[in-house]
Amino acid sequence: MSILHKIIGHAEISTLELLLSGAFAPLRGYLNQADHSSVLQHNRLSNGTLWPLPLALTLTPAEKREAQLSGRIVLVDATERRAIAEVEIDSFYRLPPDMLALAQAFDASRTLDTWYVSGAVKPLQKILHPAFNSLRFNAPAVRHSVQHWNSIIAVQATPTLDPADLQQACTWLTDTETGGGLLVQIGVNETAPDFHERVRDLRNQVKCTAARQIKLSLLPCVEGLGEKRCLLLQALVSRNYGATGFVVSNHVSPEARRWLLQHHDEIGLEIIPVRANRAQLAKRSNSHPLCNAA
Repeated sequence: MSILHKIIGHAEISTLELLLSGAFAPLRGYLNQADHSSVLQHNRLSNGTLWPLPLALTLTPAEKREAQLSGRIVLVDATERRAIAEVEIDSFYRLPPDMLALAQAFDASRTLDTWYVSGAVKPLQKILHPAFNSLRFNAPAVRHSVQHWNSIIAVQATPTLDPADLQQACTWLTDTETGGGLLVQIGVNETAPDFHERVRDLRNQVKCTAARQIKLSLLPCVEGLGEKRCLLLQALVSRNYGATGFVVSNHVSPEARRWLLQHHDEIGLEIIPVRANRAQLAKRSNSHPLCNAA
């Protein structure tokens, strides 16, 4: 029986890697129709769980027909031509017409004829990277390594780290006397010409005497999310990696900060905002480490 081998590109591989690493817990695979529609409308799964990313795998009509025969899809890296994961199909679906505009906000190529497939995903081979593999971890491994820290404060990098964010995290650890550590999460674009230089500089930049330990973690970027959704995704991924606190940078808009704070209890993190002075406010950007914000 023929099994569909679907070629996926850089953006799809990035979200797949985060899924397989446990960064997207409680997700174990691609969303079904109920969850997909609920996330698009409410930033929640259909069971009410807070989740901002409509993680979906699209198929052409021809791909759908082939996948129906075997009930499985093998995902193949477009660059390496390696089979990296397998989807155990749960359902096929199309989104209703009233969801189209919301879906196109994430991917303008989606139409009413776009097919989606839901199902659990399992790894077949490790996703390869050209450098800094010692800074790439899955979420359970990091949670295990920091489980004895009293506090774990997550700081985001782009991969340039804002010194104000690092200072705020160190000040919080000093003031609370928790004896905790820092989790510096670096959203990386490996195609950038200065990628290697920026990561090396960041490793030398991260210093905090208040932290008992510092852990750097490289994460692939997610494309197409707006500022609020991206900020929420960052916080949830940080929590999945074991963080107990989350530094909100001064480049985040006041609206996004307030929106995140409204979900403070559900997120389960200490939200630690960095205050911006007037000069910083004038330079405010909607760039976020984990996401290429829309």
